[in-house]
Amino acid sequence: DEVDALEDVLVSDREDDSADIHSDDDNYVTRLAAKLKHGDSSAEEDENGDGDSKSSSSDGDDASVSDSDSDSSHEEDEKEKAVAMDTDVGFDWGTKRESVDASKGEDESGSDSTSDEESDDDDEIDNTGKSSHKARKRAAARRKEEKEISARESALADGTADSNPETSADFERLLAADPNSSENWIKYMAYHLSLADIDSARNVANRAFDRIEFRQEGEKLNVWTALLTLEFKYGTPKSQQAAIERASQHNNPKQVYLRVCEMLEREVDTAAASSDRAQTHDAAVARADEMFLKVCKKFRSKKTVWIAHLKYLLRGARHEEAHALLKRALQSLPEYKHVETMSKFAQLEFEHGSSERARTIFDTLVEKHPKRLDLLFVYVDKEVKHGEISVARNLFRNVVELPDGRERKTKYSDKQMKSVFKKWFRIEEEHGDEESREDVKQAAREFVERTARSK
Repeated sequence: DEVDALEDVLVSDREDDSADIHSDDDNYVTRLAAKLKHGDSSAEEDENGDGDSKSSSSDGDDASVSDSDSDSSHEEDEKEKAVAMDTDVGFDWGTKRESVDASKGEDESGSDSTSDEESDDDDEIDNTGKSSHKARKRAAARRKEEKEISARESALADGTADSNPETSADFERLLAADPNSSENWIKYMAYHLSLADIDSARNVANRAFDRIEFRQEGEKLNVWTALLTLEFKYGTPKSQQAAIERASQHNNPKQVYLRVCEMLEREVDTAAASSDRAQTHDAAVARADEMFLKVCKKFRSKKTVWIAHLKYLLRGARHEEAHALLKRALQSLPEYKHVETMSKFAQLEFEHGSSERARTIFDTLVEKHPKRLDLLFVYVDKEVKHGEISVARNLFRNVVELPDGRERKTKYSDKQMKSVFKKWFRIEEEHGDEESREDVKQAAREFVERTARSK
């Protein structure tokens, strides 16, 4: 191997370095020895670098392959560009890419929308019952509203809305047409109370006091009564007393207090009919008693307040208290009011008490005041109302026929007797028969004959 290497070196030296080493040179031997030594060291380096050369050759091969591939791909790209330039001449070269991107975006959005629609369909399938129920409810509410609007328009067209107002606008229209009608004002107050708006009801009452003419005292009193009812039902004792005092300043105080007593009496009746009678009834009775005593003390010279108190006691079956109150009333009232008070009390006894006690009072009054035919007629009417026709006939006979002694203490005028016969005949027409009516006619003829003979 060394010999071969030496020969190779010599050959290469001859070929490559023939110009450097010449046999004619003086130092030819020295230079040749140095050359040989350098050849040995290069040979060893060649042996050690065989593997590297092989690997480098393989890398070179790969690099050459990759270079060839890159060259071929570069050539293909140039061909595609050439084709693109040929086909897209006259157009924007970016449109193709944008159209491709857009088509991809449409495909993606289409897939997304499809998936959303599928999910929506699933949700609709899951919520079919719930959504359909809500839709039906909305449709029913819409139909109801349309029906109400149609009915309202029809009512406004034919004028029936005024007879049955349902909104604030309806009430305002009615009040604008007739501001002096207490009925419309009270209905307007009731409308606000139905909405649990107590302050608005009070405001309506205050508006009524300003709008109603001062000559319409009765209409104003009706509205005041409605306001007092509101205060006694929803107000406090302080507001109730303030309303009473305010109403007394603008109206007849006696009428205001009598209206308050009537309200409390109705409250007692309502409490008596309620299920919780033990507590509510006792409280209502206490309030009514207190108010009646206050009214009788405040207006002791007015027979109407005493009669109202007597009626309240008799309706409550408190007869002993009523008789005691009658004595107090006769002591407080002037004498000319006693007869009227006793007559009213007798009527109340017929209705709420004992008919025997009522007859006793009426007999006393008729005997003491024989010419007061009004007392007689009231007495007869009460007997007829209670079905005692025979008692009523006897009362008429006591006035018309002569007593056994043929002398009459009380003489009636022809006009008075005419009214007696007319009253008697009218009762017989309603409750009697033909025979009883003939008896009345015969009694009238006899009275005329006696009167003619006496003259």
